Amino acid sequence: MAKENAADLSIQLPLAPVYLLHGTQDYLIQLMKNKLIKEALSSEERDFNLSVYDMTEVALKVALEDAETIPFFGERKVVVLENAFFLTSEKIKSKVEQDSRALENYLSQPAPDAVLILLAPYEKLDKRKKIVKVLQTKAKVHELSKVSDSTIFQLMENVARQFGASYTREAHEQLIVSVGTNLGQLAHEVEKCALYCGTDRPIDRETVLTVGSKSIESNVFLLVNEVMKKNTAESLRLLHDLVRMKEEPLKLLALLERQFRIVYQVGYYQKAGYTQGSMASKIGIHPFAVRMAADQARQYSPQMLTRALSRCAEADYRIKTGAVDKLLALELLIHQIACSE
Repeated sequence: MAKENAADLSIQLPLAPVYLLHGTQDYLIQLMKNKLIKEALSSEERDFNLSVYDMTEVALKVALEDAETIPFFGERKVVVLENAFFLTSEKIKSKVEQDSRALENYLSQPAPDAVLILLAPYEKLDKRKKIVKVLQTKAKVHELSKVSDSTIFQLMENVARQFGASYTREAHEQLIVSVGTNLGQLAHEVEKCALYCGTDRPIDRETVLTVGSKSIESNVFLLVNEVMKKNTAESLRLLHDLVRMKEEPLKLLALLERQFRIVYQVGYYQKAGYTQGSMASKIGIHPFAVRMAADQARQYSPQMLTRALSRCAEADYRIKTGAVDKLLALELLIHQIACSE
């Protein structure tokens, strides 16, 4: 059967006897799994005819025997195989060795009154394995990894709507910078913001900054922004906040250097006529992060950014050779960059 697009979470009827949901977006995998269960079984039937097996704990043969038994008080049963590690080459800890030949035999003649759902939340399937090749032929396969920003926005809109809140584009852009594109983390943050706002006000950028969690990368971006605005006092406050959060100074230095490099690259590609989308793809960051970096790149010359990168390298060398204390080196770096012309 054909492989479905990651952004397409629709379910075609009638249900297929076997589904394979795989990829790096576990949030989408769980969402698709729940949709299939809801379509296959009523809420009352789930108590009797829904079985979930962890393949790192239970033998494949046991789960397949369950799928082949007659449903109890219903027309259909659903059997979910979580952590189907035997489909990937990744090293996954497991208490059992799985024999995929049992699944190959099942796929040759699936139980007519069962829906078997395999979950493989891994980056890649091992396409050299026979069982993977058979599944790609016999099962309905959904690869759930890369998702467009518009799809992510729609998913988060749905999360907010469940709490009676409205989700704005500016809130979305700030959340992407704050926590990244992991859908599970994004959904958690949107839930917090929705509970805070309720139906009284939309979720906006101010809400995210007030209520939402900030990743270390987000705080470092703010730190770089304050340094570039030559706001030394606020820069040092942010630095000390990060250190109090037990962040390693060398890691902070590396992230600072990375952000300066991004701003330099964005400025270079901007002058060369690249679009924000192509710059994001080339550098490997979110388009909104490109836009924020572009604002900084317009305000500062390539020479200033080159000096900042050079001073970052010098601070790294002095720390690693023991010439200066880690925190002191970062404080001096901030003063040097903020005071430079």
